[in-house]
This record gives sequence, C-alpha cells and structure tokens, in this order.
Amino acid sequence: MRTSWRKACIALLTLLLASTAMASVKDAKEQRVLFVGNSLTYVNSLPVIFELTAQAQDGSPRYRADMYVRGGARLSELAQEPRLNELLDSGVYRIVVLQERGGDVLCLRETSGAVGDAHETCDHMTAAHLKLARQAREHGAQVFYMGTYQSVSRFSQMLVSAEAELGHEMGAPALEISETMRNLQQKHANFPWLYADNSHPGIATTALMALRVYQALQPSEPLKPYALCTGIELYTNHLGDRTFVTHDDLTANVGPMHCLLSEAQTGAIIDAMSTPAD
Repeated sequence: MRTSWRKACIALLTLLLASTAMASVKDAKEQRVLFVGNSLTYVNSLPVIFELTAQAQDGSPRYRADMYVRGGARLSELAQEPRLNELLDSGVYRIVVLQERGGDVLCLRETSGAVGDAHETCDHMTAAHLKLARQAREHGAQVFYMGTYQSVSRFSQMLVSAEAELGHEMGAPALEISETMRNLQQKHANFPWLYADNSHPGIATTALMALRVYQALQPSEPLKPYALCTGIELYTNHLGDRTFVTHDDLTANVGPMHCLLSEAQTGAIIDAMSTPAD
C-alpha cells in the first residue's frame, strides 16, 4: 500500500515538474512588448500588425504586445501617469517601444539658441524621454524609439536627424520612418500610406513601423515579403477611452479574413528599408 502511494506521489510530482518545465519553455519563447504613444501608435493597431509581421517572418521567439496610448498625448504627459509607471516597473515587458507625437521632436532643431518657454518645453520633453527609457531599461526591457513622419522634405530630414539624436541620448535605437515613407510615397503613391483623415498612418505606414521594430529585434534575419491578412478588427477608437489596451483586447473582435497589403506591397516596403534614405 505504501509502495503504491509512493509511486503515485512520484508520478504526480513528475507531472507537475513537466508542466512547470513546459510553461517555462513557453514563457521563454514568448516575449512581452509594450508600445507607448498616441494615435500614431493606435490607429491601425500597431501592436497587432507587429505580431502579424513577426509571425509572417517565422521568427522565434513569439511576441505578445500591449499598448499604453492616448490620442494627442505627449510622452512627457504619459510619463507622469501612475499606471504607465507601474507597467514599466513590473518587469513583465522585455521590449518597450516609445513614440512621441508627430513632429514634436523638431523642437530640438527649431529651438537651438531659443530662450524662454519654447526652450523649457523642449527640455521637458527630452527629460521625459530619457526618464522613460531609463526606467524601462532598469526593469529589464530593451527600448526602441519609434519615429514619426513629415511630408515636406526639409522637415522630414530634420525630424529624422532629431529623432536619431534623441534616441542616442536615450540609449534607445531610433527607428527611422519619415524619409523611407516619403520616398516610398513617391514610388508607390497608390499604397495606403495615410488613414482616411489624411493625417494618421495608413496600413502601409503601420506595416513599415512594425517591420522596423522586427528588424531591430532580429537584425541578422533578412526580412521576407508577406501578405498582411487578418480577421482582427484593427483598433482606432472602438475601445473607448481606455489607455492601457492588452493583446486580448486588441484581438477580441474577429471577423472574416481579409488582406490589408499584398506580398508585393510589403516587398516594396522591405526593399526601401534596406536602401539608405536620400
């Protein structure tokens, strides 16, 4: 009787250890990602497009992405919010992608030599960027600084330069968007670069952002073209005024499968990414 009981206990312990080991392997293969930003981040659901892009590349590990966003919010405003600070301090996220409002970083160029309120605002913005990047890194995250875009050549070049400078200060690689997008728009004007409001990112621009993140995470892995297809309802503002939106929230509404970009379109974006901006 005692022998049977001992065998049963050993079998149960073995099963528990095996389950724990399997869970550990799963966790090790799945990395949590947090996107932090504003409507440039949530229109067309950048976290979802990033996950779909990673899956299409057959990459390992897998990624599970959430976002902390609010329309029109500066990073300096989000940096003061307790909920975001809790998320960054949790150590859950291995990757954090920060994105400022479109064009705000141009203040680094426009206020050189400036005094007063303009200079103070730019200093405040810079300090918030540095603070968020440092905080995320201190809790084990790899940090990236997602670029924004400008349509005018001069301002686009200034923006890319300012973002690269600030990313360097942050210790977070700047993921260039503006010049690549602008050059692509000239070659492929029919791609959906902008949303219906002609301001926010269209799905082609969101795919460019997603590809930049994946490229930064897997720099030795050549990007391959893919058809971007999903049945997930992409987030714009249908989740109301939530600021923290999880992977489960983002992928909850699923309908018929449809393709957002063709393999040829993502191929054109990938080709442009490998070509230095003019």
